[in-house]
Amino acid sequence: MLKTDAAYLEQLRLDSISIMGPLLGGAEVALLDAPNQRNVGDSLIWAGEIAYLERMGLRVRYVADIQGYDPSRLRRAMPSGVILLHGGGNFGDLWPGHQTHREQIVRDFPDYRIVQLPQSIYFRDEKKAATANQIIGAHPDFSLLLRDHESIKRARVQLPDVAVTFCYDMALGYAPPAAPVPVNDRRNVLVIARADVERSSGLHDIGADWLPGATITKTDWGPGDGPAEVLWQAARMLTKADHRVVRTQRRRRVLGAGVAHFGAEQAIGLLNRMNVSGAVELYSRAGLVVVDRLHAHVLAALLGLDHIVLDNNYRKIGSVYDEYTGRFSTASYATDIDEARELAMQAVTV
Repeated sequence: MLKTDAAYLEQLRLDSISIMGPLLGGAEVALLDAPNQRNVGDSLIWAGEIAYLERMGLRVRYVADIQGYDPSRLRRAMPSGVILLHGGGNFGDLWPGHQTHREQIVRDFPDYRIVQLPQSIYFRDEKKAATANQIIGAHPDFSLLLRDHESIKRARVQLPDVAVTFCYDMALGYAPPAAPVPVNDRRNVLVIARADVERSSGLHDIGADWLPGATITKTDWGPGDGPAEVLWQAARMLTKADHRVVRTQRRRRVLGAGVAHFGAEQAIGLLNRMNVSGAVELYSRAGLVVVDRLHAHVLAALLGLDHIVLDNNYRKIGSVYDEYTGRFSTASYATDIDEARELAMQAVTV
């Protein structure tokens, strides 16, 4: 990474800490809605969150994904403190499981401060937005951090009773390995193309001949292989075992299984570290990256790797890019797939 980019990144990190500091106040914290799947973007956010908490000297007393969440466990592990909700881009009704989960947490803990770490928000259904506003707005100490001002505009209309503050995306807190990514042949092009409900750029549909003379590797944060994949699956199985324990406890209204949950917390950390390290390894073989995922863009910026960015279906990427991540010298923005191809052709023929 260029010195100017590194200095800019450090300022973003310091600004984020200054925003979060008064909300956390040196308290112990719980971190909920932990990612437990393949999405490297969520894992990169997670890595940044953990890095920020360590830098701020805060102790994480309880961690849980959606299915491993148990309010009684949390209260035993952290009788007082601040509940943090994992950041990202799932605040709204595009990913209803996460929204239902955070609204349940708000109901379960009216007596704790709750901080939603930086999110983008998007509601298609105004009734669901009104429900979220009613539930979250009724909490006496809930703070919603948003990572772009388009989300803030939406929140002021759809969530008028919820306290909103701007904060930079948490993935920027992640520090990649000290060894620099080697400068590879630009004709080795890595394409990270989303294939889910947010897909809109057309990047997922390109073929191997999209860039004549270049070798294209296209993926959407797919599974690994070899021993690393075996370890990943083993960690995932441990979290699923804890999910079964939680379901049993709820049915029978019994306590216990703290050791099993501690193992699940360690497994969640391992899964996310493996997701990020696998992505860093994937990027290390590329000379150019073309992406339509926000955190595929952020990771390329953190690694100092030249890349081209396309948007998703509701400007989640463009909003953040325009406000701050677009200032990294390695980033270029394309408004459509044709412009992305033109920029990529210019890059690979340099």
